[in-house]
Amino acid sequence: SVPATPPSSSSSSSSSGDSRLVASIGNWQECPTDAQMEAYTHILVSFAVTYTWGPMKNQCNQQCDLTPVSVCGNAPHPELVAKWKAAGKKVMLSFGGAGMGGSWDGLNDCWE
Repeated sequence: SVPATPPSSSSSSSSSGDSRLVASIGNWQECPTDAQMEAYTHILVSFAVTYTWGPMKNQCNQQCDLTPVSVCGNAPHPELVAKWKAAGKKVMLSFGGAGMGGSWDGLNDCWE
């Protein structure tokens, strides 16, 4: 998750001046503010899935198609991705999730 205040840079960064600070955003979490994202150079959004979450059982997509990927607040927010990219941030996407092999409860089995 994105801390309220990103860590300050230290003098131990590489001598080439090439440093990175990566924010990790769970797509189920609240969307971060601009102030929270300001210092980050990269943003990792977790998790892209091919199912729709359901309270009793996930609804699997048999073709493994990705629908619009939730970025934060359980919503796609393409305007945030565009804003971050326009600010020069690299936006990365992590694939997976509880229903794609991360849960063994017998109900969320979209990997089968």
